[in-house]
Amino acid sequence: MPMLGSSIRSGYSLDMAAEASTPYLETPEVVRLCGLPYSTLDYWVRTGLVTPSVRGGSGRRRARQWSVLDVVCVRALKELRDAGASVRVLKQAHAMLRDTWTAALRDRMLYWDGGDLIQIDEWENLVSLIAAPGQSVLHVVALSVDALRAEAESAATANGRETRRSA
Repeated sequence: MPMLGSSIRSGYSLDMAAEASTPYLETPEVVRLCGLPYSTLDYWVRTGLVTPSVRGGSGRRRARQWSVLDVVCVRALKELRDAGASVRVLKQAHAMLRDTWTAALRDRMLYWDGGDLIQIDEWENLVSLIAAPGQSVLHVVALSVDALRAEAESAATANGRETRRSA
């Protein structure tokens, strides 16, 4: 995992200049980390898809400041968009990521199947996050047929029961 090092700064609220608020990144750092063109991120901000939560860019020469959660959301949206997700799905995914971050999504993997965003819950069930939020989706069982064959052959050989193959 890349170290953010000096790219994270402590922001200060105007009301309490002495107290440090959450760490933040400025837009050039967000663009670099996410591999997103500046113009795309700017468009997403102007259309309301994403919003920097530390400080917006209103005003002349005022840099937008993004929290770590903001950056995670932007990067996830970029990955989903690259995979073909529609803007409607991006909006739903962003709301879900922002609203359920601490409660449900930490230490979770998210999967995109081309139509739905899916997570694996604590019982290893696939759960829809967009199409039918909270509902289980296709339960997939992965079988290694070759491993099953090898196990069966091993058991048959151990019992001395080899069969002849017909020509």
